[in-house]
Amino acid sequence: MAWVTMQGGRANCARMLRDTCSGAAVTESPDQPSIESDESRNSTKIASMHVGSLSRLVRPTPPPYWLGIAVAASLIVVETLLVYPLRGLMAPFYPGMIYIFGVLVASMVWGMWLGMATAVVSTGAFVYFHVQPLDRFAVSDVRQAVGLALFLVVAVATSAVADLSRLRAVQAEESDLTAEMARLLLHADDLPTVLPAVAQCIARSLKLPDAVIHLAMVPADDRHSAFPLRAGAVSLGTLVVPADVPEVTMRRLRERVVPALAPLLHAGRERAAVLDSLEASREHLRRLAAEQAALGRVAHLVASGSDTRAVFDAITTELYGLMGEQYRAWLCRFENDATASLVSASMSDLSKDQMRLSFEGDNVLALVWETGRTARMDNFDNAAGPVGTFARATGIRSVVGAPIVVEGRLWGVAGVGSTRPEALPPDTEARVGAFVGLAAIAIANADSRAELTASRARLVAAADQARQRIERSLHDSALQQFLAVAMQVGAVHASLPPELEQTRAELSRALCGLNSAVDELREISRGIHPTVLSAGGLPLALKALARRSAVPVDLDLRTCLRMPAVVEVAAYHIVSEALTNAARYANATVVHVEAATRDAALHLSIRDDGVGGAERHRGTGLIGLQDRVEALGGHLTITSPTGGGTLLLATIPTASAASVPPE
Repeated sequence: MAWVTMQGGRANCARMLRDTCSGAAVTESPDQPSIESDESRNSTKIASMHVGSLSRLVRPTPPPYWLGIAVAASLIVVETLLVYPLRGLMAPFYPGMIYIFGVLVASMVWGMWLGMATAVVSTGAFVYFHVQPLDRFAVSDVRQAVGLALFLVVAVATSAVADLSRLRAVQAEESDLTAEMARLLLHADDLPTVLPAVAQCIARSLKLPDAVIHLAMVPADDRHSAFPLRAGAVSLGTLVVPADVPEVTMRRLRERVVPALAPLLHAGRERAAVLDSLEASREHLRRLAAEQAALGRVAHLVASGSDTRAVFDAITTELYGLMGEQYRAWLCRFENDATASLVSASMSDLSKDQMRLSFEGDNVLALVWETGRTARMDNFDNAAGPVGTFARATGIRSVVGAPIVVEGRLWGVAGVGSTRPEALPPDTEARVGAFVGLAAIAIANADSRAELTASRARLVAAADQARQRIERSLHDSALQQFLAVAMQVGAVHASLPPELEQTRAELSRALCGLNSAVDELREISRGIHPTVLSAGGLPLALKALARRSAVPVDLDLRTCLRMPAVVEVAAYHIVSEALTNAARYANATVVHVEAATRDAALHLSIRDDGVGGAERHRGTGLIGLQDRVEALGGHLTITSPTGGGTLLLATIPTASAASVPPE
């Protein structure tokens, strides 16, 4: 019956543990109704309370062994006394089962060996005090022998099971400690910040006053014990605990905690290194993307033919944006007098004297000028010369300068300076160099456009000069000869006698033809180069054109009296071509001509009410006008919808045209 009772108790304990574990590990599906009754839930709560009570007894680190012996002896005495009142109520050997409680306590708290000793001593005490008289005890009594043997076996088995429970509790707590350390170390973005929490977890689990984890090798001293943490030959750090902890705890630290902590710390370091590498890679990619976007914006300005000043300002702005607020960016142009002029800078508070400095002395400009290569200076404290003084005045401590080479010629320097105490990053030269190439392309393109524009302007001026020479040759030579011949023919015609009527009529027809030829030659001379334009300027020339036009012209002139000759000639030919087209092709009834000078440019507007449909590619006249205007740095637009008339707008700079050689 005692065996049945014990089996029933084990079954109940197993059921309670199973219910508790299943309650902690199983999660009900939200789609399925709960099948657990109130009674089962209550029994689960009771079982959890019992397991919690047992867990307080089953401790990984047992109390001192002498205390266990004293507790076991006390329990045996108490149990022996309790058997006396139970003997009359129970069978002869059943009261002895009360000794199992002492065996269970000793085994669960102090281990199996003390539990077995308690079982043997409990058996002896039961036999000595309760199986009387002792001299009448017959070993041949099978029932008594079996009862005693069964009692001893149950006691020893209970001791073994309790000790196994204690070992499982130790393993569970160590597993919990390992899991907690893994959670902290393997989910930390910054490993040093979680080490105090890991050390506190170890101290709490092992009942230590304190514990500290260092990421360096720390030696032990009189008050502290040090446990090195290594992963193979790699030193990870040191676990430091008080030196006065029990030997059992020291052994547990050495055999259980440190072997589990070291690989977790190594994995945490590896994870932190991987995270740092990933973050560095992401930061590098973000920086590369920002640099490529900045280069793309500057390249777009270069490709679209923007003004070099706009490109220079974009370069310094983008460099300043990429480097940060504690950096400065600028572009300098080398001059012929050993000075450098700032063409663009991210510093807005510069004085006029600081816009052009001599680069004599110790500075990056001098190094680039002498070597033609990228240069760096990380200290201007003792730098001599105006540039060194400028750097100290503006707080610049280190500078990187990259040469701007345009078609093999050293044009200037692109520089980046830092006001930070540390030197510029090692990749600054490469970052500046990417923008230097675009600056060189922009300068080369601007030079090419300027040379092309100047060449076209010279060609236009040369053509105008040739036309003027032809006009003068016609006026001074051929036209004068025609006039002389006409005068001679007129004199002969006047001197003929009246009887030569037929001869007089023929001479009269010849004289009329000669006068007509003189008029046509004079018109041709005006078309080649109008004399009134050279003599009276554009307003008088346009008025003369309006008077000779076959279509009525409405003039609105708000120009200065004289402008560069190439501008006046271009404007004259634009108006002349427009009036001719309006009369010949547009069937216009009126033409409105406006001319005004503003913003250092001549603005022309010619509008008619003709049939429209004019296209510049259909004839050479409009194309020639466009080439002439663009050669002077201006632009010409034509708007001519069918049936809506024609609008011609031209803008010709007067300042740039003044540099064209005079006629």
